[in-house]
Amino acid sequence: MKKSYSQKHPYTSAVLIGLLCTFMTALGAAVPQIIGLDPDAQIAVTTFFLMISIALGITIMKKSRFSLYDYGFRKSEKDTTRKIWWYIPLIAVEIVPIAIAGFSTKVTALQYIILLLFTVAVGFNEEIYFRGLAFKVMEEKGRKKAIIWSSAVFGVLHLINVLNGKDTLYLVLQMFFAFLVGFVLAEIVSITKSLWVIIIWHAAYDYISSITGDALDRKALIILAIQVGILLVYAIFIWKMSNAEDAVIA
Repeated sequence: MKKSYSQKHPYTSAVLIGLLCTFMTALGAAVPQIIGLDPDAQIAVTTFFLMISIALGITIMKKSRFSLYDYGFRKSEKDTTRKIWWYIPLIAVEIVPIAIAGFSTKVTALQYIILLLFTVAVGFNEEIYFRGLAFKVMEEKGRKKAIIWSSAVFGVLHLINVLNGKDTLYLVLQMFFAFLVGFVLAEIVSITKSLWVIIIWHAAYDYISSITGDALDRKALIILAIQVGILLVYAIFIWKMSNAEDAVIA
């Protein structure tokens, strides 16, 4: 049986998948800026482009040799939730910015709605590409390689924010944090076989970040440090637990 391009070149395929997701997001952000729309309208247009990207990603999944079920559009496997501490560390990461920074007073009622739609689209879009398509492509090379490579691509491609004029410190921190987030979420998918919870978490994280402010000040660095600490412990725990189970099975 003839092998597909993704089977022959899984590493390259994972990178191309990530680039497609990033390109669609960047295009959606650039077009309204070029047109000169106001900030709220820019977010709305970007959300529209993200919906197109999502439709494209789902189409690619359907055209592949795997089913949507295989990619993670399914319930979590039985008895896997307890293996990942019932997602408690992820919930803690969500709570930290609210507890320390509180909600921004600059966000209007309309923006709460616009940002909700936008962050749901971002969460769904990035997860189907990075923890869905890219992870599945790499999984045939082994669970560990799939986790590491899909996370590395996710982290590095967040450097696209350099086009938004972000400073170097912010970019480095965001890349490291994105890698760590990608690592944990890929670990969870490898255990639960489901995308649903991490899509919800990703959307919720981005939404909370949007309505609590994104200034890179001392408070933001404290929040980031705490979140990194939680995720790092969580990543190590799941990694060791999964390796122990693999050893038993072997």
